[in-house]
Amino acid sequence: MLRRAEAGDAGLIDRLWQAPANAHWIEPPDEGEIAASIDAGLSFLWEVDGTPAGFAVMMAWVPRVYGLSAIATHQRGQGAPFMRALLAHVFTELDGHRIGFDVTANNARALALYAASGFVPEGRVRECWQRPDGAWVDCLLLGLLAREWQA
Repeated sequence: MLRRAEAGDAGLIDRLWQAPANAHWIEPPDEGEIAASIDAGLSFLWEVDGTPAGFAVMMAWVPRVYGLSAIATHQRGQGAPFMRALLAHVFTELDGHRIGFDVTANNARALALYAASGFVPEGRVRECWQRPDGAWVDCLLLGLLAREWQA
């Protein structure tokens, strides 16, 4: 189940975001990013049987255009239902026109999920992020328009 994060969830989101399994793929949050996203109503938890199984932190770029700062699940098999619920929220509840983000180019599992969810590759940024291990990685820009989304 998708639910909006509340102020008391900030610590949990921060711990999940910076967990070793996620830190390899996701740039750490900027100071205050999680709290600002929660305050804006743009942070979400994915719960399975009442237990947090993932999180998403978004931002509004301009009206009806959203950026995804981070999304991750820590229960196998939960990525697709989480993404479906998040996109349904963006395009119906928020009346979103577009959602976009970048992903490391070698994150094959995430790229497969995003492609299956309808995201379209929009560009490549070479060596855009240095991982905690020091390796530089390329990032792919992905986007999805409301008219392309299929519920």
